Amino acid sequence: MDVVPALTESAERRTAARPDPRPAEPTAQRPDAGGRIESEFKRLCDGLLKRLESDRARVASVIGDDVVSVITMARYLIDDAAQRLPRGELEDASEALQNASARLRDATQELVSLCSDLKPRVLDDLGLLLALSWHLREFSRENRAIFVSPRITVTETDVPAELKLPLFRIVQAALINVARHSKASAARLYLSVFEGELRLSIEDNGVGFDVERWRHRRTGHEGCGLALMLRWAETSGGHCSIEATPRHGARVLVTWRVQALAAEAAPPESLEPGASRVAAGA
Repeated sequence: MDVVPALTESAERRTAARPDPRPAEPTAQRPDAGGRIESEFKRLCDGLLKRLESDRARVASVIGDDVVSVITMARYLIDDAAQRLPRGELEDASEALQNASARLRDATQELVSLCSDLKPRVLDDLGLLLALSWHLREFSRENRAIFVSPRITVTETDVPAELKLPLFRIVQAALINVARHSKASAARLYLSVFEGELRLSIEDNGVGFDVERWRHRRTGHEGCGLALMLRWAETSGGHCSIEATPRHGARVLVTWRVQALAAEAAPPESLEPGASRVAAGA
């Protein structure tokens, strides 16, 4: 009798019968980190593409429908006035020119508003605080059903230059969400500095939403708008938190450590300690 093969076969049977003490990982139930990142990236890209197409459609609508039609009507009025002047119809010609001037002012205002949305030149020309004041007035003019109350306790120099554009864009995105989705009657904006921390808060009394559901299932313009606020905050060195309760409004809070940002922006010392004193005394 061959003992070695028999022992080997017996050992293999015992090993096969013995349960594995380490439970198999349920790969189907454990989401892969790379897959989550890829899925999140895809959702963000889809939202950005939809937002891009929405913005393109709005630009085409403003230029193609509103501005072109207004300019065309103004041109007809000017042509009419030019025909009336040789006939001595001065009163009618003057009225036509005044109407043309009013229509051209409307077209100019539409273009200025559109350009500001695409590139907020008002931010470069006026500074952050006046730019915010202007934007809130424009928002109130376009959304008369929503009362906006700002409380801004900072000065222009309290806000680092590199934060002015992100802060302005976050306010824009937050108010767009309020107008489009919240069904709110009031919104509040707070901007302050406390213990070296710059704080921006936008809250409303609208219908709210389920934040956790948004985090896991966000799609479309709503998810894209909130995601862009998060990205603006993160890429500028800040932290963004979104709080909301269904039927009880929503709140976006963004904070930046101003002292930390100032330290990062400071130029590195090019001389060793004491070198400047040595150079000064040389």
